[in-house]
Amino acid sequence: MIAVFNAITNIAEDIEKNVFVECESFLESNLTEQQMRESVHKYCSEVIQREFKKVKSVHGFIGKYKKEYITINESGKYKISYVAIDNLDLLDVNFSLGSIFGIYESQMDAFHLKAAMYITYGPTFQLVFASKSEGVIYFSFENGEFIEQDPLNLEKEGKINSTAGLVHEWSSEHKELVDSFFNKGYRLRFSDSLSLDTHQILFKKGGLYSSPSTKSFPDGKINVLCEAFPISYIIEQAGGRAISKKGRILDMTNVTIEQNTPIYFGSTTEIQKVEDSFNS
Repeated sequence: MIAVFNAITNIAEDIEKNVFVECESFLESNLTEQQMRESVHKYCSEVIQREFKKVKSVHGFIGKYKKEYITINESGKYKISYVAIDNLDLLDVNFSLGSIFGIYESQMDAFHLKAAMYITYGPTFQLVFASKSEGVIYFSFENGEFIEQDPLNLEKEGKINSTAGLVHEWSSEHKELVDSFFNKGYRLRFSDSLSLDTHQILFKKGGLYSSPSTKSFPDGKINVLCEAFPISYIIEQAGGRAISKKGRILDMTNVTIEQNTPIYFGSTTEIQKVEDSFNS
């Protein structure tokens, strides 16, 4: 696990430097905005794959958009899912962005998820690591290295209401749920980057993130293996919960590579209110 962790820190430093700090090679390439996004995504994916190929304990990996598991070492025990860059559309507005990693042992299902990590780039360059033995730890980048900081834990109730999906596609039930939190003084904090929105809830010690089923995404928008499982794992290790209308996210079984899900995660009080709304 240490070798996998070190590989992800190498990934973080490379992408932060070459995409978010010294980004001239992308900005001065005379590419269209779409071509630049594709170029950035390709670069980040290549960095991730290059670093994991150096780790003997990694059996293989799969990216959210690759949809194909690549075996690199038959004797390795870790299978890794990743999101190379979380929502490239936000590059245009100089937002922080992130990468997400799920570290599975032997099988890619929630039961065999041994650790999860995400990186936030740009103005907030940090790394968050979660495991059952360590809890949730974040690392800040200072003087050329990642420095371990205090553990992250959610309180029973927060004040953030992070709401994904197009408002005009929400069901009346979901709109009523969202409004009920705003009416209680919750603050809107939504970047449309899953890693950054998770980061907000963890650092503010609570709140609710919701990505419901919509007309455009009736099965949800969050990929289970690459996004929902790792983020749910991190939230649970911090003392929170992550669910859909079908139950606990980490209880999902027989998941396919392409499968998406709606998701609601955050503090226990908020998730209880979400469950109450499902049953009303």
